[in-house]
Amino acid sequence: MNIKSLLIGSAAAMAATTGAQAADAIFVPEPEPMEYVRVCDVYGAGFFYIPGTETCLKIGGYVRYQIDWDEEDDGWRKLARGTLTVDARSETEFGTLGGFIELRADTQSGINGIFNDAGDPDNFVRLQQGIISLGGLAMGLSDTLYDAGLSGEFDSGGGDRAHFIRYTFDAANGVFVTVALEEADYNEDYTPNVVGNLGVAQAWGSVNLWGAYDATAEEWAAKAIAKINATEQISLELLGTYESDDNFYSVGHPDSVGGYEWSAGGYLKFAATPRLSVGAGAQYFADNHFSGADDWAAGAVIDYALVENFNTKLAVNYYDGDSADDGHFGGFLRFDRNF
Repeated sequence: MNIKSLLIGSAAAMAATTGAQAADAIFVPEPEPMEYVRVCDVYGAGFFYIPGTETCLKIGGYVRYQIDWDEEDDGWRKLARGTLTVDARSETEFGTLGGFIELRADTQSGINGIFNDAGDPDNFVRLQQGIISLGGLAMGLSDTLYDAGLSGEFDSGGGDRAHFIRYTFDAANGVFVTVALEEADYNEDYTPNVVGNLGVAQAWGSVNLWGAYDATAEEWAAKAIAKINATEQISLELLGTYESDDNFYSVGHPDSVGGYEWSAGGYLKFAATPRLSVGAGAQYFADNHFSGADDWAAGAVIDYALVENFNTKLAVNYYDGDSADDGHFGGFLRFDRNF
């Protein structure tokens, strides 16, 4: 071995030793396996498992831009709305455990305060719905169980949001029964309102019957809605209501205050294509509880889906009756981006 070979070998050994020491100084452990988000298809599209749990979560909502008009107005009224929903579900020995949250923010054009001159909320951010459910039991804040009407934009079915505890029993052949205890007052009394719903849903359509008792007003209301699928494209809806006197569940009319002793209406819808549908109908309101007036409303709607999850709606309504000096048209153009 000559001097040159010895020097080269010594340099290589020193480099190897130095590299090993450097590696020891900045040693990085092997990364742990990453847990990717898993799709949860148990409850339908859009759900995924929260990592590390067996809880399925779905995040959704919609963005709305709406242009309202009425011939009695002095100009356009515009609404911007953002809604965010969170739906969490998991299975337990007592059935599906659910938690649902809907946050809503509304802003109308030209309104900087929280309330307008009429006392109506215009700009707000609020909890629209907050529901805990386990099997058939549910509790929280949402639209009253009584809140249902025709598919038009001229109608009224009665009711508003309320705190509730309700139970739904699903029987065979599409039959279900729901009973709810609801509270619409704050620090008023300890007696809740009672609402019941009996319904059946089949391929031909559905029939629902409601009964509601307002414990504060000590009055009651009843309602029936039938939907008939005449063909794959044509459906007919019929509505009838009756009230003992004005109460939380009363139907209303834009030109009057308070509810009506009875009301009846119908709505006919034609699905021309998977994207386009048109509908028209009317509702009659008889014997206003305060004025005795008889009023009516009619309207037509065009729904069109521009693309998937981007829907438009044009509604044109006409209101008339004893409560109005003259009949008047109104309506809106609405754009919804759902996600």
